[in-house]
Amino acid sequence: MPKTRSNIDMIEPLKFWRNKRGYSQAKLAKMAQTSALTIGQLESGKRKGRGKTLSKILQGLGVSEDEFFNMREADQPAVSQELTQPAGEPAARPSASKEGSQFRLSNLDLELLNRILNLDFNSKLEALRFLQGLS
Repeated sequence: MPKTRSNIDMIEPLKFWRNKRGYSQAKLAKMAQTSALTIGQLESGKRKGRGKTLSKILQGLGVSEDEFFNMREADQPAVSQELTQPAGEPAARPSASKEGSQFRLSNLDLELLNRILNLDFNSKLEALRFLQGLS
C-alpha cells in the first residue's frame, strides 16, 4: 500500500480490533504513536485515515492490513461469519437465543445481511415484505 493513500474508511475494523485487544482509545493511541483524538475521530467517521496513520495503527494493534480490514487474524475464520448454533440443530435455522456450537455464513449470506443492515427503515420494511412474499 502506498504511504500517500488517503480517505481510508476504518470505522468498523478500528472499533473491532481496539475492542478485541481491550484497548481504550488512549491506550491504542499510545501504542500507535498518535493521539486519542485521532483514534476517536477515525472511529466516529469524522475523519478518514491516511496510509501513514493506518501503518501506525496496524503496528500498534500488531496486525497486518489484511487482518485489519477482514477483521480476523490470519489463522482464524472470519469473526463476522461465526454465529452461535445449538448442537444438533440444522444450520439453516439459526437461533440467537440458544448457545452451542458455531457455524459459518456464506459470503452470499453475509452480503445479503450487510445490504439489508445498510437500508433505511422503510426500505427494510419493504425488503421484509418482499421476502415474506417469497415463502
